[in-house]
Amino acid sequence: MSDKTNQNPLLAAQREKAGSETFEKYSYQYHWALYRILNAHIKTNEYAVFVELHEDVVVSDSLDASKAKFEFNQVKTTKGRFTAHKLVHQKKNKKCVLGKLISSGFEKPFKDKITDLNLVALNNFSLTLKDEGLSLNKITLDDLSDAQFKELEEAIKKEMGISTLPSNIQFIVSELSEKNFQNDVIASIAKLVSNLFPSSHCSPVEIYRLLIDEINRKGKVTYDFTKWNDLLTNKALTSITVTEVINSFTKIKDETKVEIEFHTICSEIGLNSINSKVLKRSFDRYRRKRISNSSTLQMDTTKYLVDEIQINIDKGVDVLEQLIENVRIKIPKKILRQFNNDSEIKSAIICEYIMMS
Repeated sequence: MSDKTNQNPLLAAQREKAGSETFEKYSYQYHWALYRILNAHIKTNEYAVFVELHEDVVVSDSLDASKAKFEFNQVKTTKGRFTAHKLVHQKKNKKCVLGKLISSGFEKPFKDKITDLNLVALNNFSLTLKDEGLSLNKITLDDLSDAQFKELEEAIKKEMGISTLPSNIQFIVSELSEKNFQNDVIASIAKLVSNLFPSSHCSPVEIYRLLIDEINRKGKVTYDFTKWNDLLTNKALTSITVTEVINSFTKIKDETKVEIEFHTICSEIGLNSINSKVLKRSFDRYRRKRISNSSTLQMDTTKYLVDEIQINIDKGVDVLEQLIENVRIKIPKKILRQFNNDSEIKSAIICEYIMMS
């Protein structure tokens, strides 16, 4: 193709680029939300992340409404560093940046459940610290010099009429790059899967597409919901969904070994072909649930069964059928209620026994 025929016929200075820049800004916020939870996924039991709910990104540390604590994050892609002046300067009677962050939880019924009020910036902060030699990517109020703290506090007192700055304010420098944030998220997915399932094979791009589509779709929901479960269903990306998506696109290397060991156990406990197939269906359901569900109940179930299996092994129980029965009769009601019959209980014990080895 010649240079002449390859010339852009629409080449001219554009009248308006604000739309593209605005889209990039919001896209960055959505990706930051996904990046935030992916990097905490392996060490967090449960979570839910909300985009555009009271603040840019809100992270709940539980799926239980009675236990949930919340982290509020205002994500800024502003050019240049945030100085104290930029944080507290008001424009046209609007709240300043710091005032806007504080107001997201100020005098709200849930204010006591907010653990962190984070201002996340793409381009660092220029604030005076107690130790001026430090370079921190997370700055708390305690890290600020007395003069710097007083400057911020006096400005906010004047603007909002509050007695002091909330102690849970933090200034965080984003680790997500400005231009390659999509690739950063995909890389974090690949790293996460590698840590969860060593030597496995996954499709990080497919996982990324499903998760970013889900968080984009739910972020656009503007309705209010009186019920917590409705809010989770319609507005949140949860740990359960993230786990299910990851497992759907991850091939665990030892799948064949699990199959072989299951059928060996069936033979050892005297099950014929038909009964083995019936038990296998329950086994597969429990195993999928175990892998894809990071709820507290599932984690408690796994821990209890593994501990009881190990106790029996340590006691010298070497007949598998007896071991299964010993564990089954001691399962507490809280865990037992999730199973519909003895076949499901037996399959869960067998699954945990196999996964221990």
